[in-house]
Amino acid sequence: MKMASNCYSCILDRAKFECDILFSDDDSKKKAMEELLDFMVQHKGEVPSVVGNEREEIMKRRSKNPDPYREMKAESNRVASTLIPLAKRFYEEAEDKLEALIRIAAAANSMEWGVKGHDFDVDSFEDVFFETLNEKFDGDLEEARRRINRFEKILYLTDNAGEVVFDLFVIERLLEMGKQIVIGPKTGPILNDVTADELRAMTTLPIEPTGPVIGLSLEKARLEFLDLLHDDDFLVIAKGMGNFETMTEFDDMLAGRLIYVMRAKCEPVSMTVGVPRGALVVRAV
Repeated sequence: MKMASNCYSCILDRAKFECDILFSDDDSKKKAMEELLDFMVQHKGEVPSVVGNEREEIMKRRSKNPDPYREMKAESNRVASTLIPLAKRFYEEAEDKLEALIRIAAAANSMEWGVKGHDFDVDSFEDVFFETLNEKFDGDLEEARRRINRFEKILYLTDNAGEVVFDLFVIERLLEMGKQIVIGPKTGPILNDVTADELRAMTTLPIEPTGPVIGLSLEKARLEFLDLLHDDDFLVIAKGMGNFETMTEFDDMLAGRLIYVMRAKCEPVSMTVGVPRGALVVRAV
């Protein structure tokens, strides 16, 4: 997915959000924003996540903070952990267990800061989570169900911290159904995405890190991960907009074994998918 006109303001809004967290003086904020603007001018028409990666590198380098979202990620995980009993009850009471798991995975993708037009507050998420679980789904739910039933092996690409607590709940239920699962978190800190080290502290399940960038880059991914990605025995479940933005550039090679699961939090993504902004999405490729 290439940059749309409103991607520019969204990327800059997130940069300002991060500047306000990382810098106390306006001059430092201005210089970071100007460096990002220079990069954007020179990289018109890129995939949004490519520009987002550069924004994150600028912020980390200038602030000397390798993980700007560290505290937010920890708080998201804490809050998500308190909501697992709610997710468990929703799952146990559901007539359609597989649909319930897909709903939990999609609803959890709401846990993200700094996206223009998407309101997320960790303190109020509990109040809206159950409501979110019951929202209308857009996309290919029946095809997603068929694929999950058909494939024994799943490569599960994670997205945000907090969200991953629910992902682990979903994965544990899939394991109970006899699935073999490898989880693909980020190699190191990028945005509020869960990292391999953070995930290893949460589970002993097999992990194969995807790389150090927003979404997925075939050029920067580990060879071990690429071997799994290219393995036709694996169904790929890709969480979140970053994976969607990047993987749509090459997802034809995964046709028949890829499922995107997310909340379409921004207009360019919702327009590309063909759903209302804010919709819960499951899309089979």
